Amino acid sequence: DIPNGYTDYKEMLKSNKFDIVSICTPIQTHFDIIKECIKNGVKVIFCEKTISYSLEESKEIVELCDKHNVIIAVNYIFRWDNLIQEIKGLLDSNAIGNIYSLVGYGATALHTSTSHLIDLLLYFSGSDIEYVVGDIQKDFVRNVHGISDVGGTGMIKFKSNSIGFIKGTSSSPMKYMFELDILGENGRIRLYNNGSSYDLYKFSSSENSSGSKYEHLDLVYSKHNTTPNERMIDAILSLIEGIETGKQPVSNIKTAIESIEVIESIKLSSMNGNIIKFQ
Repeated sequence: DIPNGYTDYKEMLKSNKFDIVSICTPIQTHFDIIKECIKNGVKVIFCEKTISYSLEESKEIVELCDKHNVIIAVNYIFRWDNLIQEIKGLLDSNAIGNIYSLVGYGATALHTSTSHLIDLLLYFSGSDIEYVVGDIQKDFVRNVHGISDVGGTGMIKFKSNSIGFIKGTSSSPMKYMFELDILGENGRIRLYNNGSSYDLYKFSSSENSSGSKYEHLDLVYSKHNTTPNERMIDAILSLIEGIETGKQPVSNIKTAIESIEVIESIKLSSMNGNIIKFQ
């Protein structure tokens, strides 16, 4: 019973006053559509990741949102996942102590697949970035809606002194992988089964093959997301909360731009052979 359909989004925006607009189009179209939404008074936007292939366009969007008081949620859907929130709670409560390393294993390419993994790594680290070093994949490039989106590997040094490693390469996007391994001073958390299971390990002095004086990692428990929450509904509810209170969603324009900064730094480091330092 939807009364109207449109083939021109500009006409649609001019003819209606929307509370929330969802942008589900290819990445290269996001910038112009977001600007048109803001021009027509839309105050809340839910946009597919990534915001743009261009860091400069992404920064302009941030400026427009600040100027016009617009809330943008970006579809890094794992941030609304109850299992991911549980892991974040463990890290925030210091369950494994200070984080030493975060290692993510994903598939090609950086914007269309690996960016989910990069976003989670940034979310879990809880730290600003100091520098990035990277190398792009050269034996396979994924074509997405006519745009070349390369894969790559990268290392992220955080100001907290933890280190992040990203593998975003494969010979096909169909060879999918999504795993994250977090090692801390007192334990380890391993996310696997494409983000639907995790194991928690703690160092223990129980008998082990290394000898009685050495602590080793014991599996404390495994959690499998047999009752996943409706992540998209929770994302939309957070946007409704934003309309009422002005609160930013857990995945917003300013958190999402960090993933683009990492992606562009991996590419720039690969091209120049340099460390890319952050402010």
